[in-house]
Order: sequence, then C-alpha cells, then structure tokens
Amino acid sequence: MIVRFLAAAVLVGVATQAQAHGGVSIDEGQCKMKIGPDQMNFTGYQPLKSREQFCDDIPDVGPTIIVLDAVQEELRDMNLEIRVLRDVGQASDDENLEQNTETYVPAKKYRAGTLNFEYDFKNKGKFIGLVKARSDDGTKEYVSRFPFSVGETESRNITIATFFAALGLVGFGVWYKNSFKAKPPRA
Repeated sequence: MIVRFLAAAVLVGVATQAQAHGGVSIDEGQCKMKIGPDQMNFTGYQPLKSREQFCDDIPDVGPTIIVLDAVQEELRDMNLEIRVLRDVGQASDDENLEQNTETYVPAKKYRAGTLNFEYDFKNKGKFIGLVKARSDDGTKEYVSRFPFSVGETESRNITIATFFAALGLVGFGVWYKNSFKAKPPRA
C-alpha cells in the first residue's frame, strides 16, 4: 500500500513537470515543439552566462538567443512569427496583446528552416511563447503555445528536491516503523 502511494506520488511529480511547458518536450535528446501537425526543434542559449543550451525555462535574466528549426518542409513554405508575452494571468493570449508583448519577430518565410532571435530579458518571471505559422493564402494557420519562466529554475529545482527528500523521509519512516513491529509467530 505504501509502495503504491510512493509510486503514485513520484508519477504525479514527473507528470506535472512534463506537462508544465505545453508544446515543448525533450525527445531523443532534442527539444521538440509541436506546431499543428508539424514539429520544430527548440534551443536556447545565454552566451554571457554559460555555454549550456536549455530547452524550456530560461535559467537567468540577460541576453538570450532562441533558435527554432523547422523539421518539416511545410513549415519552410509558411510565414513564421514569434511573440513572447508576459504571463500576467490573462484569460486569453489576445487579451491586451500589445501591452503584454515582451518581444515580437514579424512573420516571414524562413526557407532554410531556421528562425533565430536574440532578446535581453530584464526581469524574472513567467512568460508565454507563441509561434505562428500561416500559409500564403491563409487557409492554414498553426499555433504553438508554450509557457516558460525566466530566472526561476533554481527555486523550482529546490522545490522539487525538497519534495523528493520529504517523500524519501516518509518512505524511510514507514519502513523503519514496520521493520520493528512484532511479527506474528509462524505456524
């Protein structure tokens, strides 16, 4: 019973982390972003802070380079745009769109399939990335929406570590308590 509870708690923790970032996920070591029926690879860098790349949350404030690579040919024939919004709890992304826009890369075709931009994040907080792909005739439009945070990964990692440490202590306590219980004599 206790083992089932611990397994369920771990799965809930893992599932919560996996769903936290909407359209961005890690697959075969690459960050993938679903946009309509297609996929884009997502990579972020903060060259002044570290040589490491990131997939979802941006580790710190400061100059950041985001690179999106269109995997399918269809996306290379569409107009791609990206908008980063401040997440202020808006009911929809269109609510106060211009006021909440942190940065915007206007729509254009990227025949080579690579859209990259640099932005200097000045403040920590929660944001929403919107990538839109639109065909020339307007009959197809795909949107990928992915929430992310800037400068909050350390506190999130501490919270996760604390959760799993507490879970381990509870598990150890239950095991310890059950280890010294009087066992019924064998017949």
